[in-house]
Amino acid sequence: MADLTFTVTNYDAPGEEVRHLMLVATNKSAKKCDVQNYPEVTLGNAKSYAPVKEGTNPDEAVTLAPGEKAYAGVLATGGQMDTYPVKFMTVSLGSPGGEAEAEKPVKVKMPVTSFEADDGQRVTYWAGTEGLAMRPVTES
Repeated sequence: MADLTFTVTNYDAPGEEVRHLMLVATNKSAKKCDVQNYPEVTLGNAKSYAPVKEGTNPDEAVTLAPGEKAYAGVLATGGQMDTYPVKFMTVSLGSPGGEAEAEKPVKVKMPVTSFEADDGQRVTYWAGTEGLAMRPVTES
């Protein structure tokens, strides 16, 4: 994760309730790097990572040249119950294949002061384009 920086933006229209977030990983190194699988996203004080949105699994890793970006969509509320306020998000890349210890999560600056999440939250696999990342969570 030392080669990546993370940002998150609100993908909803101004004035609308925050439901859709776009997580962006940017390669800040001078060499290519791969992002695999999905980010392990924890919204606020949730007890576990957001589950993966079904049907978003790509066939391969996203390879980033220096300065390039990978995208993941985050659905904060899925119409479920047990809403809670979110003031921060942590992100980890996890451990591809589980063969190594996962890296320590990093706190990502939020685009708003606070928003509501619930147990219907989901995250997509990393994608090479914004549209591929956000379409599965905005169409739900």
